[in-house]
This record gives sequence, C-alpha cells and structure tokens, in this order.
Amino acid sequence: MSGSLNWPLSSDSDLFIKLLGAKVPGFDSYIFKMCSCDFHNKISSCVILYYIPILTSGKMKVFITGEKGFIGRNLVKKLPEFGFSHITSDDVIKLKEFHTDGKEYTYHKSGELCVHQNTIAQWIEFFFRTKTEGIIHNAASVGTDVVALNPNDSTLTNVAGTYNICRAAKMLGIPVCYMGTTVIYDVAKYQKSEITESSLKRPTTLYGCHKLCAEDIVKTQTGKRWMIVRPLFAYGGEGDMNSLIAKTSFGYINGKTGIDMFLDQDKVKDYMHVDDYCDAVLTAISRGMWNDDWNVSAETPLSTGEIMLMLERILVEECGGTGIEDVLTWHPKTDYLGNHRLSSSKFRRYAGWKPKISLEAGIRRTVREIKESEDYDPLVHLEEAKEKGVDLTSFY
Repeated sequence: MSGSLNWPLSSDSDLFIKLLGAKVPGFDSYIFKMCSCDFHNKISSCVILYYIPILTSGKMKVFITGEKGFIGRNLVKKLPEFGFSHITSDDVIKLKEFHTDGKEYTYHKSGELCVHQNTIAQWIEFFFRTKTEGIIHNAASVGTDVVALNPNDSTLTNVAGTYNICRAAKMLGIPVCYMGTTVIYDVAKYQKSEITESSLKRPTTLYGCHKLCAEDIVKTQTGKRWMIVRPLFAYGGEGDMNSLIAKTSFGYINGKTGIDMFLDQDKVKDYMHVDDYCDAVLTAISRGMWNDDWNVSAETPLSTGEIMLMLERILVEECGGTGIEDVLTWHPKTDYLGNHRLSSSKFRRYAGWKPKISLEAGIRRTVREIKESEDYDPLVHLEEAKEKGVDLTSFY
C-alpha cells in the first residue's frame, strides 16, 4: 500500500528524519523516497513521499483501537479467521521504551493507547514502528448514557481522537475502517420504514452527533481508502455494556431488582450478535469494500416485548427461577429510538454475507457467558448516573 504525504508541520518532518535513522526491526522492508513538497507555502526538502510495507508473511497487520472493549475484543478473536495478524499488547508495551520529542505516550488503565491524548506525530511514529498496514478505529466513549455523563472527555475521545488517527493514517497511506452507529439517523422520520445508507442523518443525542462528526472526519481526513460500517443493536456476553439483553441477563443472574429500562415494549428492534457483526466488518475489509458506508443488521425485527419473552424463557431454562418480572422497572415514554429497522441489503449484495447466529441461539450463548464471567457489570453507568442526579430519561 502506498500514499502521498503533505506535511502540515515541521515537527512531523523532523520526526520522520529521526525515524529514517532509527533501528527498527525489518526496517529494510520499507521504501522511502525523497521529495519536494509545499511546506508552509515554501518549497522544502521533505522526507517520505511513499510508505510501502512489503508483506513478508502474506497477512495484513491490523491495529484495532479500543481492542479491550466489547466490539474490539471480539474483532481481535476473529482476525486469524480472515488471515489478518494483530498488533498485540506486547507491541504497545514496547513503545514505553521510547517517546517523541520528549513526550511520552499516554495509556489508559487497560494498557490501550489513548486516541486523543497522543498527538498525530506520536501516532505516525506508532504506526511506523509497528508496521501497521490497516486500522480498525473502534475506540470511543460508547452509548448515550456514557457520553451524557462525561460530555467533555467523550467529545475529545470520539471527535479529536478520530481526527488524530485519521491524519496519521493519511500521512502513511494506511486504510481506516471506522465503526459507526445507526443513531446518526433521523430515526423519528423512519418509524414505519427501513433505514438505508441514503436515509436522512440527523442525530438527536450528543453521542449521535459525535459519531456523525467522526464519520465526516474519516471520509475527508483519511486519504484514499476508508470505510464505515454501522451495526444495529450488537449484543453479546462479557464486555456488552449497553444492550437490553445483557443488562437484563446480568440482573436476573445476579439477583438484581428494579433496574430502570427506558424502552417501549411495543417498539421494534433488530438485535445482531457481536460475532456476526465482527464477521461482517472483516468480510468487508477482506473484500476491499473501501470508500463507502455500509449498514449491517440481522434483519429479524421483533418488538421489545417479544424479545423479552424469548429472553425470559431462556433465562429460566438456563438459570432456573420463575421469571424477570421483578428485575426491570419500565419507563415506556422515553424510548427516543422508537421503531428501528435497518436495511443491510446493499451490504449483503456486495459482500455476499448473511448472519449465522439466530437471535435465540445468540441470547442463549450470551446468558451462558454472563453466568461464567467475573468482574463484569453492565449496570455501572446506570448507578453512576443516579449518584450524579443525571436524567436517565434522555439516554435510551
């Protein structure tokens, strides 16, 4: 893969001059050319017009932001199935041994690099040293509740962090696949029809605004190869902090009662297991479906009430007990998503893809995973909101 560079800052140029002299394993697998470029409106000698990773293993080396999160950890598991290799935690740990211009890398407690606190120059250095050949940008403050509780930090992560990743990727010609969301659409307009990629985009929450802004950044700042994949109501086991299925299952298994649930039981939803979503993302990348946005769904819409009846039956079969009546407290007037049907016909047609896991099989797998998990609590944000006195009715 290759890409042309236009340097916006002298510090970036200085960084790459340093990198040319760095002792990087496999350094001879990169080709660099001297070039002249417009640099602060002056023609200057600048290093690196082309960055060309020469694949020796035959596998694209992929970096996933947010690899410790719900979607990220499941993407990591699936990479080998598609012949991709993963930039591991060991690769990241090695970065602690050096820094750019006296500035050390910033990490989350989980060990992941912070997408917005590390500069564009630092990301360039990281992608260069780890020989990154593809990026799946998945890191985000996820969900309307999380964003509403921490609006300033969430904006930096979701918007500024995306900009940093994309600008660094563009300078090195690295393609970016962005994990989008359907809350960018004007859902109220499509209560009786399916949402397609061309439907009106008009988010009603801060989280939706973040994600729509980030999509525009990906399209305009990444370079020649980008991709946006939007799932609809992905759910699964450990790591799922948002879905109705996960929250209800956790509450039932752990004897919780009175969990606030801000949904209308008669409204239609379309849940898709996280394994199917990750399979769709990697299928799109492997088929080279760049420079387009793709909606992905199971296309098996059911009302929330129907889903809850199925979930209750499975919970009783797997865990015993009598039912979920006491687990949830419903707040039916606050479901801002309403009916939510997403067409994935465009994606299915181009990718030759369809989901493999039925809703019943996926719910059963989720219940079993939550039973076996430790240190997992999808209700933590709800409890934090209550403590801070935040109005939960604006979230779901």
